[in-house]
Amino acid sequence: MVVCLVSGALIVEALDIGTLGTILPVVRKVMVLTPSDVGLLAASSALGIVIGMIPAGHLADRYGRKPLLMAGTLWFAGGTVLAAFSPNFAVLLLIRGLSGLGMAATFIMPFSIVSEFVSRTSRGAFAGVLDTALGVGYLLPPLLGLLIIPRFAPDAAWRVLLVAAGLPIVYVWVIRRYLPESPRWLSRVGRYQEAERILAAMERRAERSLGRPLPPPRIDREIAEAIAPAPAIPNWQSLAIVWRRPYLVRTVAMICGSVGTSSIFYLGVNYIPSLFVERHIVLSSAYVFTLIITGAQIPGKLLNGVLGEFVGRKLIYLIYMAVAVVAAYGFGHSATPLAMVAWGGVMWFSAPGSAPSYKMWYAEQYPTPIRATGQATVESIGGRLLGGVIWTYLFPLLLARFGIATTMTIVAVMGVVAVAVVTAFAPETYRQTVEQLEVHLG
Repeated sequence: MVVCLVSGALIVEALDIGTLGTILPVVRKVMVLTPSDVGLLAASSALGIVIGMIPAGHLADRYGRKPLLMAGTLWFAGGTVLAAFSPNFAVLLLIRGLSGLGMAATFIMPFSIVSEFVSRTSRGAFAGVLDTALGVGYLLPPLLGLLIIPRFAPDAAWRVLLVAAGLPIVYVWVIRRYLPESPRWLSRVGRYQEAERILAAMERRAERSLGRPLPPPRIDREIAEAIAPAPAIPNWQSLAIVWRRPYLVRTVAMICGSVGTSSIFYLGVNYIPSLFVERHIVLSSAYVFTLIITGAQIPGKLLNGVLGEFVGRKLIYLIYMAVAVVAAYGFGHSATPLAMVAWGGVMWFSAPGSAPSYKMWYAEQYPTPIRATGQATVESIGGRLLGGVIWTYLFPLLLARFGIATTMTIVAVMGVVAVAVVTAFAPETYRQTVEQLEVHLG
């Protein structure tokens, strides 16, 4: 139930994020945008995420996972609807940037919540479900584009699509009504009675399903003694903890890995329809090709989540990113649109497909009191600032200057560097409980 509920929030977020790539070919013509304008608009929501993610992670460690998930979803979905009424490029750019503040909270909370609810043997598999929900969400914008864009005049079409993408704002009520707060987080901040009520309800449900009482819990005394004292609620100085030993090296390594995957992810989300249009493919066909490419991530993510529990986080990341590097190079050197679709599908199967175990991997690098802060630091700097803002802005400029072959070669080199750093310096974490990780890693 928990995994399904937070997956719904990720579908809503991916729909809102991916909508920009769908409307971009239309907006670029309607507003007569330069390559620099295109880069700024594509990077705007990522910049908002960068600004908002570390504060959102800190607030989640202080006030709880559920309130931040609700607030973030309400903020960005409302912003998507508001963006539909932008009178000009400047206003659209501003609203998309502000919407990113809400996307920041919604993006990291599901992985924090699931890592604190599910068992050590299924965290990776459930992370695959979460990231598959993102993949489903990214399939919706090109589908909406096929349904809406041809039926309206260009200046109205992109606005109608944004309104449609923002309507799932009502999902906030579902989260409020049915999603429980993390009992692990509640207990670590001293709210024991609330944690006990949630656990008791879960236990009653399990006993009804089993038809018998649950056995007594098995307690590891060493671990219980190591983590039993409830720390004070983090203050703003706790933001620096992830940059100190023993977390410093793993934080830097995970940031590098995030850049490698996000550089491919963002060019796909924002630019794949435009790349096909530049090859003189009609817009409706470009949406179909984009749908095929982005759809390839779904089996990739499901398989990644399962394999990550058998071979480990590090090895599965290495395998997936090695395939992604080759595919990125092949995509850039494709001679025909069909070759672009084939290489693009492999690229998206592997690069965004590597995300489930990787996201759970960097969530497992940090103890419960600073988990969301650590996740937010890795994702905001690596995935969003370097990969989502700077790279997204530079991509159309590099494309115009060097062409797609050289630009995608640069992407491949970035992937090689990411793999080398992460596999060399990040510790393996799979098959350990959250409490064991707290003792053994930090």
